[in-house]
Amino acid sequence: IQSHETGIEADAYMEERFGRNCDPKHAAEMKAVLRRRIAGALSEEEQKQGAQVERGVTGLSSSDVYLVATGMSAVYYTHLALLGMRGGKSVCFGFPYTDTLKILEKFGPGAYFLGHGEGSDYDELERILERHAMDQDPIQAIFTECPSNPLLKTADLSRLRDLADRHSVALVVDETIGSFANVDVLSWADVVVSSLTKVFSGDSNVMGGSIVLNPNRSLYSSLRTAMGTVFEDLMWCEDAVFLERNSRDFMKRVPGINRNALAVAELLRASNKVAQVRYPKFTTADNYARIMRSTSEAGYGGLLSVEFVGGESASRAFYDGLACCKGPSLGTNFTLASPYTILAHFTELEWAAKYGVHADLVRVSIGLEPLDELLA
Repeated sequence: IQSHETGIEADAYMEERFGRNCDPKHAAEMKAVLRRRIAGALSEEEQKQGAQVERGVTGLSSSDVYLVATGMSAVYYTHLALLGMRGGKSVCFGFPYTDTLKILEKFGPGAYFLGHGEGSDYDELERILERHAMDQDPIQAIFTECPSNPLLKTADLSRLRDLADRHSVALVVDETIGSFANVDVLSWADVVVSSLTKVFSGDSNVMGGSIVLNPNRSLYSSLRTAMGTVFEDLMWCEDAVFLERNSRDFMKRVPGINRNALAVAELLRASNKVAQVRYPKFTTADNYARIMRSTSEAGYGGLLSVEFVGGESASRAFYDGLACCKGPSLGTNFTLASPYTILAHFTELEWAAKYGVHADLVRVSIGLEPLDELLA
């Protein structure tokens, strides 16, 4: 006989998996809801559901949010809009997800790659900006991830903002790993891009991306015009429906992922078998602290990367022994691990290693499983 508790669980499962999807004919309304949700401009009913987030940018509205098919589409459309405005080279600051750099290099006149994203790279960035200004060939944009994938580094956004302002350069920040639940990068950026496929959705059953323009930056009007020229709404109707459903509890899921990931990171860091744990609390921590939201629920996100004292053989043993899902995505509600460098940079392992992305790096995206199971 079904117990009362089991019946409640079954009802909740049926409602969440099959009863919450709107009809695809309402896709346009679902896209409007998504834009409001990302902008933080929610209705009273949505606020009651606990989905409200303060983006910290005065004047931001849902019309400043553009929905695209994937996270890389967000990078591409932003790059295309900037090319239409200026047509110059960009700078990729820090080691990004592989396709971001490929987009900047292959479409348009190319890009400078400052792959360490710290130390002397700031001085080199300043030299590049000054040289191009003198040659009357201005740099069009600085692209960076906060934090970066897979090294979890966070750039000094105040320093990048200062350089961008001095040289009238757009600052584009990818917030996918941190997510706007944990970090405020929009206050610093001209444009924020994100993959909605990841923690915003969480269910790993749909793809999407977003572009958000900061209405308080000097390039805003030009960017709006340029986006109006290049942007095309290609988000599939059912993708919008599933994204809307999945993201209703986004703000409620993130704190649990934060807590779980921090506990796992600290456990790994305490082991004498581990050479290094890359996690925003331990990696360029001061820079992350400056952009971390002040709410009690904000944290360091769910992604970490780990390397072992025993090198490749130890990493292989660790990865093979992990009792979790294996795959190339991240931000899922379930824990997901991947041999990241092998998958993303198999044909350029030596090059990637120069920037600290070693072949034996294992990337783990922590989910919402019970903490005692994750630490077992």
